[in-house]
Amino acid sequence: MSLLVPLYLAGLTALGLPLLLHLVRRTPRGRQEFSSLMFLSPAAPRLTHRSRLDQLLLLALRLAALALLAFAFARPFLRETALLAAGDLPGRRVAILVDVSASLRRADLWKQAVGKVEDELRQLTPRDDVALYIFSDHVTTLAGFDPDQAGPRPGKPQILRQLLQGVQPGWRAGDLGAALLAVAAEIDTATDAGSSAREPLIVVVSDFQHGSKIEALQGTDWPRRVHVVPRVVAAARPTNAVAQALPPAEGANDDPAQIRVRVANAADSTGSQFYLKWAGGPPPEQPGRELAVFVPPGQSRIVRLPRGVESQMANQIQLRGDDHDFDNRFCVAPRIQRDVAVLYVGTDGDAPRGLARFLRLAGASDPMRKVDLQIAPDPPRTVVPRQPSPQLIVVSRLVAPAEAAALKDYAGSGGTLLLVLAHQELAGLASLVLDLDEPAALPAADYLLLGDVDFSHRLFAPFADPRYSDFTKIHFWRHCRLNLRQPSSARVLARFDNGDPAVLEQTLGAGRAFVLAGGWRPDDSQLALSSKFVPLVGGLLDVACGDSPARFDRLEVGARLVWPEFVGDAPIIVTLPDRRTLQLPPHARELTGVDQPGEYDIAAGAARLSLAVNIAASESDTAPMDLSQLEQRGVRLGPALTRAERLDRARQQRDTELESRQRIWRWLIAAALSVLIVETFYAGWAERRIVQQEAGS
Repeated sequence: MSLLVPLYLAGLTALGLPLLLHLVRRTPRGRQEFSSLMFLSPAAPRLTHRSRLDQLLLLALRLAALALLAFAFARPFLRETALLAAGDLPGRRVAILVDVSASLRRADLWKQAVGKVEDELRQLTPRDDVALYIFSDHVTTLAGFDPDQAGPRPGKPQILRQLLQGVQPGWRAGDLGAALLAVAAEIDTATDAGSSAREPLIVVVSDFQHGSKIEALQGTDWPRRVHVVPRVVAAARPTNAVAQALPPAEGANDDPAQIRVRVANAADSTGSQFYLKWAGGPPPEQPGRELAVFVPPGQSRIVRLPRGVESQMANQIQLRGDDHDFDNRFCVAPRIQRDVAVLYVGTDGDAPRGLARFLRLAGASDPMRKVDLQIAPDPPRTVVPRQPSPQLIVVSRLVAPAEAAALKDYAGSGGTLLLVLAHQELAGLASLVLDLDEPAALPAADYLLLGDVDFSHRLFAPFADPRYSDFTKIHFWRHCRLNLRQPSSARVLARFDNGDPAVLEQTLGAGRAFVLAGGWRPDDSQLALSSKFVPLVGGLLDVACGDSPARFDRLEVGARLVWPEFVGDAPIIVTLPDRRTLQLPPHARELTGVDQPGEYDIAAGAARLSLAVNIAASESDTAPMDLSQLEQRGVRLGPALTRAERLDRARQQRDTELESRQRIWRWLIAAALSVLIVETFYAGWAERRIVQQEAGS
């Protein structure tokens, strides 16, 4: 005999209350002296008829009724002789989802995560099926569920242990919401009766840091049967900060020698004092001066980090002062001022309002290049000087046949030409590189505007942001109308608002030529006086030199690296931060699967481009997440039960089922009612007997 709710047996103690009340001897509380009793000696009280128990049968009936009621509320049942073992527990489908994002590289978090997985594997029963997944910005299946109808494979936990040994946290950001949805959809999809009978459960092993993305859970229906058990790993020392270089403020003329840096401190940090300096670069690395920054927990500060002469080759911003260094280096492309030779072939020379004058001013404002503008002599002795060979030749006048042949040879060997056609008389100059039909008469117009700009091209890439893509304030009063012969291999990069080509690109051997169907003198257009002119010249120099200055694009680990197309048929060589190299086919323009932060060098022949890739800023927000945010988005958090607790719960469920099937409490209630009926009749009979005895006496 067993009891489902043995606590109700405490009611049996109330059975002794009538006996105690009946047997208690009551003595006077005080003493009063009387004259008539002062000579009497005290004597102990003697038991009288009322001090003894009488009507024992009636008392027993009443006590029995109370006892039967107490046993009925305790819900007794007859327990089965077989013991409940771990193999008797119902099977589950357990999906273990392990976080391998960059934040798990802190301290011993990964060791803790492996220990949590080991604990879950030890709690499995022979009837449980288990799968192992890892996630960062996407989910990877290490071992899925078994399709076997008979049940999971023996020894599968050991297979999962071996698979986990070859896993380490990466550098990508964590998307917890997308990972939960992907695994929940897979675990909830049961293809056979045996799997559908198993309880689905997701065990998430993660640091649940505040920066992990959960937006994917918003507005989605979470599977009703699937529960999530969070297993949290935490660092003993929580202070973590991150430094990130920022682009120049919009509309501000920032000093290139002082980079704006944002320092953010996690909300649960215990430290507030940090230090910044320039680091990295080719050996011998020069030590940079440190800049002290005070940032309270949960806040951020923007400071200017000076870049001295000793730090020009540095390609990293290093932070010091927190407990975790996985995100303490922010990579930037090194700021190296290169010498660039530009040859100008025109008739205005250094005229105050000439093309060369504005071209020289635009090159002088480039902090990454030292532009040497050379003016070709008139009459020309040679168009392309041998030493140093110019990276760019700008032509704004008609050339002789010998000069035309030299320009074509220059472009064919990898050089860059810019033909500036300020008026219609220069249309013949475009025939050097373009196939043209007879020029048509120019339409009458007060001015033209640039439209239909190809912002994907490297020349106009600086204006791809919608804040800078407006060219409607640049008026062209004079232009050259070009009628391309169709089909044409020339690429139109921009058109005037009347449909005429404004900027064209033509490949010539290993080099290329650009044609501008207009000029930038103030008499021809407003181009040189606009804010677009300097970055436009910078983009042209990027194309001509095959590289670009330091970029602060927010390129993150896991994103695609996209670069402008290189001229020529040379293969693309990508040097990774760990100095490994990848060879891509010619004209490749992107690289996927970027899995580590640092500087990526992209080279094609003599052309070279450097891109800086960093950890996502969200991974540095390491303060713990409020798990109630998951419940608010529909995720059902389940209890974290061990195997022993599951056995206790299963035993309790089995006992409840046995008790509900046997229902002994009903018989006890019936017996208690029967006893009360007998007690009622017996009490009436006993009372009449006492009355008769007293009347007879």
